[in-house]
Amino acid sequence: MKLEELIEAAQNIIANPSNFAGDDQGIYAPSIQVDRTNVYFILHEDGKKCLVAYEDTNTIGDFDPIDSLDAENGKTLVVTELTKVNNDAISRRFPWVKPISRHGYKYTFGLGDRLGSASNAHLRLFKGRGIFPILAQQSIRELLLTDRTELDVVQSASWAVFEEGYTDGWGADGDHVKEPYEVEYAVESGCTMITLDATKKIHNEIADLSDEELDAKFNALDDEYVNRFNSAYLDKTFKLGENAEVHFSKKDVEQSVLIFFDAVEYATYIYHRFIKPFNLDFEISMDETIVPTTPGNHYFFANELKNNGITPETLAPKFYGEFQKAIDYIGDLGRFEKEYVVHEAIAENFGYRLSIHSGSDKLSVYPIIGRLSKKNGWHVKTAGTNWLEALRVIAKEDPKLMQEIYKYSFDNLADVKPFYVFHADQSNSPKPETINDSNVMSLLTDDNPRQILHTMYGNVLNYQESFKYVYRDRFFNLLKKYQDEYDDFLNRHIAEHIDLLQGKAATKEEVKAKYERKN
Repeated sequence: MKLEELIEAAQNIIANPSNFAGDDQGIYAPSIQVDRTNVYFILHEDGKKCLVAYEDTNTIGDFDPIDSLDAENGKTLVVTELTKVNNDAISRRFPWVKPISRHGYKYTFGLGDRLGSASNAHLRLFKGRGIFPILAQQSIRELLLTDRTELDVVQSASWAVFEEGYTDGWGADGDHVKEPYEVEYAVESGCTMITLDATKKIHNEIADLSDEELDAKFNALDDEYVNRFNSAYLDKTFKLGENAEVHFSKKDVEQSVLIFFDAVEYATYIYHRFIKPFNLDFEISMDETIVPTTPGNHYFFANELKNNGITPETLAPKFYGEFQKAIDYIGDLGRFEKEYVVHEAIAENFGYRLSIHSGSDKLSVYPIIGRLSKKNGWHVKTAGTNWLEALRVIAKEDPKLMQEIYKYSFDNLADVKPFYVFHADQSNSPKPETINDSNVMSLLTDDNPRQILHTMYGNVLNYQESFKYVYRDRFFNLLKKYQDEYDDFLNRHIAEHIDLLQGKAATKEEVKAKYERKN
């Protein structure tokens, strides 16, 4: 649109804001914000998005325009790119554009838009659901694999919030940060939440010790620690309401101390250096272990944090069973529920919520989590399977490209095996030569090829030949062309999760039938 036409459109909006339908002109109606005689909106034009502001001339100067025009009534219209400078300017006018703390919200959901094009669809889904969305949620590894920055992730989410007119609040998570400089990077990029991955301070090797070796290593600690921990925990039983208790045997005490106490001290350091000074939400991941977190491990960790004056917002144990990437839960659901009752009781006792990591597609356990986490609520993390929903678009609209991506992923799977725990390999997955236009969509419904495609996302996006990306540009161009279709797939995918968590569907089969994909 010409600037004069944009001024006319802005004036029409001010004159009749409730009845203005701007989509035919490229004005995205949900984004329209009117403040007295000023108006702001997102313009879609020639495959690009920009911010348009029509405001008093003497106040509009903090925008960085690519074009502008003065009106005759003391107003100026500016057209700007979706940059940080302009995001800061629009957020000064509408503070809900910036991420906020999730403190006080009972139900929160991490979405992790790796590709930078899923947040709009997610926001449309979450309106009215009573769940606080964590739109920006990326680990350092994910940033490296997608060639993005933390600031880019936060800004992308923020612009989506403005574009959709989502005023209910959202969060930004510096996910699985391990080192102090990674925490600082997340804070400086605008994250309101830190998920501390204490891997380097969790001593998994202790789990392999014999009882005699374990006892010797524990008793080699300073007497101060041996006496303190034995006095606090040994042979004690802690009642947790009517239905749960935690008892500490000698092995429980010694393993809890030797595996986790270093991580407690590290979390305390991070809390005082970053969390408290910047008033951030704090999540601690204690799930980076080779065995499930026992009730004793969990209680010990939480109690020692409490002794240090720390109550995290959420904490992630390693639950019984397997939470592998991109597929449903693997394990005995009866045992999962029995142990979840105790973990939930511990969380309620210490005043935080449980966090479920690698939550994508764990549909079988969601009815249990939703039913048992009524008092404090829950936090569920998803992310990677948004990539698979994008591949669903590729498989539908360009099956040949999808076959190329699968063959590359299949042939190079060894590159990612050290970084993920999953069952899929070349021996139990379909050979690339068996995939054709008629069965290509099966790659996204069968567990093993799903895992192959899921774990190879970074390699696929970054693979180059002769200094040119082989898949990236074709992938993003196609996704942009079929954004509406991608949005539909995304909403079906996440709706399956939250319907089960909220009790709007009872079983995996029911919710799958409800949101069956259009092939």
